Parts: sequence; C-alpha cells; structure tokens
Amino acid sequence: MNHTSFKIAAAALAVASALSSTAYAGGFQLTEQSALALGRAYAGVGVDGTDVSGMYYNAATMTLHPGTQVQFGGVGVGMNLEYVDHQYSGEKNNGRDKEEFVPHGFISHQINDSTWVGLAITVPYGLATDYGEDWNRKDHGYKAEMTVINFNPNVAWKATDTLSIGAGLALQYVDAKFGVGYKNQQMNMSSTYEATDFTWGFNVGLMWQPGCWVFIVGVMGQPVDSLRFGLSYRSETKHSTNGDVTINGSTGGALDGTYDASVTVSGPAWAMATAAWDVNDYLSLYATFRWADWSSFDSLQTNSSALSTKVNAAIEHVGGLDSDQGKLLYGMYSKMTNIENGWKDTYLMSVGYDLRVNSFWTLRGGIAYETSPIDDKTKRTAIIPDADRWWFAIGSSFHWTKDFQTDIGFAHLHGVHERSLYDSQTKEEIGRYRHLDAYLLSVQMQYRF
Repeated sequence: MNHTSFKIAAAALAVASALSSTAYAGGFQLTEQSALALGRAYAGVGVDGTDVSGMYYNAATMTLHPGTQVQFGGVGVGMNLEYVDHQYSGEKNNGRDKEEFVPHGFISHQINDSTWVGLAITVPYGLATDYGEDWNRKDHGYKAEMTVINFNPNVAWKATDTLSIGAGLALQYVDAKFGVGYKNQQMNMSSTYEATDFTWGFNVGLMWQPGCWVFIVGVMGQPVDSLRFGLSYRSETKHSTNGDVTINGSTGGALDGTYDASVTVSGPAWAMATAAWDVNDYLSLYATFRWADWSSFDSLQTNSSALSTKVNAAIEHVGGLDSDQGKLLYGMYSKMTNIENGWKDTYLMSVGYDLRVNSFWTLRGGIAYETSPIDDKTKRTAIIPDADRWWFAIGSSFHWTKDFQTDIGFAHLHGVHERSLYDSQTKEEIGRYRHLDAYLLSVQMQYRF
C-alpha cells in the first residue's frame, strides 16, 4: 500500500484555496494576476491606481478607477527544476512540465460617486510537474496537475475622501491529479489521485489616502497628497475533495485497483499591506508585505472506506494485527489517515518603481524576497520542491490612447538556500535541486469606457 499518494495529493489540494497554476511560488500560491504588477514584483499592488486587477489584491482599490474598466491578460510560465541524485550515479531529472499560460480577467463599474462593483476571474493556485513514471524517486512524487479557478465578485465603498472599503466573495473550483509511487529492481508501482471540488471564501480590504503633511528625511515637511496605503485579507478556505485513487504495480497486484477517496483540507488565509507614493509627475515608489498562514497546513485527514476494507482483509491474510506484517500494514494505514505536514507561515516583501518616461511609455522594475513554507527540510516533496526565492522583475506600459493601454511584465524567480530531497526513513540527503527557478512573462490590455 502506498500512503504517500494521499499525502502528496492532500498537500497539493490544501493549497487550492489560495493556488501559479504552474508557477513556482510559496506553496502552490499564484501571485500572478496582473502583468502590470508583475513588472515591479507586485510592489504596491492595487494601490498604484493604474491597474484594475488591483481588486483581486484589495477590493477597496476599485475606487481609484472611474467609470467602467475592463482588463484581460495572462501569464506564460516556464520552470527549471533540475534535480541531481547522489545515490544513482548522479542521475539527473527535471520536473518541469510543458510551459503554461494562466489567464485572468477583470471588470469594474462605478455605480455612483461612492459605490463600485466588480468581477475578477483568476487562477490563484496551480501546479504542473512531471518527472516521468520511471523516475527512481517516485516515492517523493512524480507528477502533478492542478488548477484552481476563482470567481470573485467585489463591491467597494468610498466612505470618505480619504478612506475606501471593499469586500468580495470568492467562489473556487479545483481540478487536481497527483501521482506517486515506488520503484526498485523488483517493482515499479504507481498511485494516482484525481479529485475535483467547489468551495467559497471571502476577501476584505481598505485603502487610506491621508492627504496630509508628512515628514520626509532631508525635507522639512511637505504635503503628500499622493500617498496611499492598503490593507487586505483573504480568508481560509476548506476543500472537501471527492475523487479516486488508482494503484498499479503493487506486489502480486494485492492492492491494484481504483478506490473512492476523500481528503478534507484547509487553504491558508493571507493578509497584505501595500503602499504607494507618487513622488512627482514622473516617478512613483511602491512596497508590499504579504503574510500567508501556511502553518495552518499542519495535518491532513484522509478517508477511503474501500481501501480500508482492502487493507483490513490484507491484515487478516498475513496473520492479523499481532503479526509483524499486520502491524506494518496498520501503521501505514494510520499514517495515511492522519498525516503530519508541519509547514510554517510565509512572507513576501517587495519594493518597486514606475518611471513615466513620457505620455506613451511607462517603465517599471522591482525586487522581492519570498520565504518557503517548508519547515522540516526532510519533508520536502518533488512535486512541491519549494525553497526561499528572490524575484527580479521588469515591465512596461504603453498608453495608446487616454482610455486604452497594454502592459507587459517579466520576472525571474530564483530559488536559494536549502533545496534537497531526503530519504523518508533515514532522513539522509539523497539528492539536490541544482536549480529551482521560474520564468514569468505576462501581457494584458486595459480599456476604460
């Protein structure tokens, strides 16, 4: 029996509430909902006032967009997950799947001087990795495909000239497939978990434009009307997935077959603080701090009555719970139904700028640092080979008319520090990811009616 399949499938599905799709980021979380914001590593996202996709990050920022505005675009994602094994004569493998395009769309509408409504359609979580069924480290996972589609209606209210409040309802659909197995000279076993689910959560946010005198280093004090601060929060979401686990290649075919299975998991809440400062007509500066509650991803409960029946029969066949083999089978099944994951909270910090070269062209850039949710390095899996990472981003906007613009952004996510795989029993290092990098290229268009 291979309980690892449940562990990896549940681990992936747990992030579905908040999961680039195929992008390599904290957990399965996809930040890439805006080509414009990607160009500055999501610094000041939302409160910049030039990108209607800001409603995804903070619904209150819709009040920065008069009239009716629409935006459509997407992000192309490529990864380099080069792994070198220590025990199999330097065997190399790369878990990158094919390049993917992750779309997004937004519309906002101003009802009156104080009220806005909007709709965001995004892919906030996702994954696509593939090491092949003949990979020697199948017990760490060999394949993953996951997409979460988020339908997010929002409303914003301009309470005062300086304070705006926003809220929304997040409706999510997840489609996931994950594969693990075990390979040695006598066996090549595969186990695949497939599931779908629908759930909901909520988001709230506020934006403050102080419009007051602010002391700046080197300046005696000057009015800064163009300062904006944002605070936003997205709730935890729960996915009660129902699907099938299919096992092939078990010893003697004893456990081969397809079984009904379910996993109930929680996706993390996250909170974000953003700031923007329009220094002058040409330069704006931005900053973002985001916290994600990955420590809530502590354990996973799984259930498969059909597989449980099969295991109980196998235990009786080998002599019951008093036998060594029976104890082994029972121990594996217990671990399957209550798996300890032990992730920790993650943080993203970014700074960036916009340089308005002229009325047609805006140039931007940014840098960010994001921490990994993996607390115990020995629990790293191949389908979530996470690590701390740096973001390096550049981008541009082209204002074709006063109402129509296109935006492009590019970012390189570079994994750093500890990034090895470990034997699940001995805890010894068995290999290392030479590269844990992602490359993001995004394009979008915006039109103001």
